[in-house]
Amino acid sequence: MLKQLLPFLFLVGQILANKTPDVECLVVHLEHVRCVWNLQGTPDVNYTFSSRFSGERESSCADYLTERGTNIGCRRPYTTAQRFNTFYTKLTHGTQMYLKELDLKGKVKLNPPTNVTVKNGSDFNLWFYWNQTKPNCVESQVRVRMNNNKWEPSSVYNAQHYCLNLPSSSARYELQVRSRIESSCGESEFWSDWSEPAVWGSNNTTYVECLVIHLEHVRCVWNLQGTPDVNYTFSSRFSGERESSCADYLTESGTNIGCRRPYTIAQRFETFYTKLTHGDQKYPKELDLKGKVKLNPPTNVTVKNGSDFNLWFYWNQTKPNCVESQVRVRMNNNKWEPSSVYNAQHYCLNLPSSSARYELQVRSRIESSCGESEFWSDWSEPAVWGFNNTTYAAMPVWTAVLYVLGAMTLVLLVMILLHNKRIKIILIPPLPKPVLNSPDVEDWFHFSKGLIKEGFNANFSERACPVREYQPVSRSDSNSSDSSGLTTTTDQTDCSIAIAENEPEDTSAPLYTTVIPSEEGQQVSV
Repeated sequence: MLKQLLPFLFLVGQILANKTPDVECLVVHLEHVRCVWNLQGTPDVNYTFSSRFSGERESSCADYLTERGTNIGCRRPYTTAQRFNTFYTKLTHGTQMYLKELDLKGKVKLNPPTNVTVKNGSDFNLWFYWNQTKPNCVESQVRVRMNNNKWEPSSVYNAQHYCLNLPSSSARYELQVRSRIESSCGESEFWSDWSEPAVWGSNNTTYVECLVIHLEHVRCVWNLQGTPDVNYTFSSRFSGERESSCADYLTESGTNIGCRRPYTIAQRFETFYTKLTHGDQKYPKELDLKGKVKLNPPTNVTVKNGSDFNLWFYWNQTKPNCVESQVRVRMNNNKWEPSSVYNAQHYCLNLPSSSARYELQVRSRIESSCGESEFWSDWSEPAVWGFNNTTYAAMPVWTAVLYVLGAMTLVLLVMILLHNKRIKIILIPPLPKPVLNSPDVEDWFHFSKGLIKEGFNANFSERACPVREYQPVSRSDSNSSDSSGLTTTTDQTDCSIAIAENEPEDTSAPLYTTVIPSEEGQQVSV
């Protein structure tokens, strides 16, 4: 039997040793399906890919996506008639096949809107227009900000324009837009990317925007609408100090587009003054940088499966004081779920599923008690835990073999016990099972061969043999001449014991007599 198990064990080891790929697909702009299987890195082998929608024949991939000569994805045609059909994929390498069934109804990502323009209407309102090449069943989201302040989002349904009422002539407005399939047509989980911004307002080309980077330096730029036509010089100061020229310019194609200057935490709540100069033209500006702080993203994001069976994520933020963090977690590449963390650099995920894949990212900003920043840091690098990733973590071959051998050994022991009663009795001694069907206690026992039940009959009687008391008799009191030819009977019990005649006499031994109780009317003397 062991020889028959060896091929099976070898096959199991080979399957567990190979990494299992997983395919993720996305419908791009309702024009083609893009499938990839490299979300966790380039595969070790070159897979071939085939797919089909329900109701059609399977076809091999005609347009592979490659990375360093290895197939990592495939692009295949798509029509809107296939929107609600099930999609089937198959990855093949040699004799190994990996099948998957996908519902792509919510996996649609449109291209960002194009030709975003702005017009000051005759109604004194500001009108923004854009073009979405898939206008049907599409909802849009616009975000507007004034003078580079916080973005304000708004939703737009089945339209390709947006109205901003009564804008200020002295302010600068910026708008971006993105789109997705709306809910009435099978809502998509994915928004398009944001469009290029459309800007309206005065003093655009000399508009200075400054940001405090990680509480270490101030970064000011004046190229938000493109590289300036002239080379400006820049000077700045915080309140209470002298104005100083820029010592560290940021350049683009030989033209100054920004400046980096030192910063200390003591200047956090002070007003910042800037001045752009070109010849006789000067453009001063006054800025409040309290909310214009952007921290670097957290680093060293790690994950640990704790002894409390929870999943613990840890990270490092080099500016830990007055910092709030936001984590986002997703399971098996599904939708991100955000959570807030205050004054801590860890996050606990309660009782994770051992069969799922978890991914976490974290970002930080200055919290409200210390002057809340408008800007979050960028998201950290993700920390991943679990096995349901695109390339499953393979179990060591010998571990798998030991598991299988242990199971087969247990099966063999059970089979041996079932077929060999002697070993079964040695390993598992049988317990007595009395049956109370018979009132006779002797029926409960099992008698060996050669013994009969009647030999153990409890109903028996035996004649009692009472014991008598012996007393020594002096030899002088006896007649030796008369005793030589006699037979002496000593009655110890009612069962008489005869003493053999002519037995030699031991002259040194004393003579005994038995005193018979008077009530029995007997006396024996020697």
